[in-house]
Amino acid sequence: MHTEGVKLVENALWSLKETVLHQLMRSDILYTMLLENLQYLMDWIVGFLEYYNRLPAFDDVSSSLPHYLGIHVPHKSYRLLSQLSRKDMRSIVMVILGVFPAALRRKIGTQRPTAGQEQEFKKAIPCV
Repeated sequence: MHTEGVKLVENALWSLKETVLHQLMRSDILYTMLLENLQYLMDWIVGFLEYYNRLPAFDDVSSSLPHYLGIHVPHKSYRLLSQLSRKDMRSIVMVILGVFPAALRRKIGTQRPTAGQEQEFKKAIPCV
């Protein structure tokens, strides 16, 4: 095995009961981790925007994005997507940092934020 460049290593997972060795390393494990992180982030964003009544602005901004440089714009708002495809996930990751502040600063169809809300918005943007 060493002559072929393969190095055998011991893995702590191999000794667990009910472990199927060929299923330990999946090629899509990074995708799954990214998807879980994105879902957590989007749940937080949706909750934050609902609290400050900015969710309609978020939906308007995200649905009005032009098709630019291969960014796939979903036909539905994020909340109506029952399952994210890789294409949807990739497009959300590419635009979320622009859409979130735009939704917070949008003045059309929403109430003007108070000074306290603006401070919270300024704290939330770096978190995203």
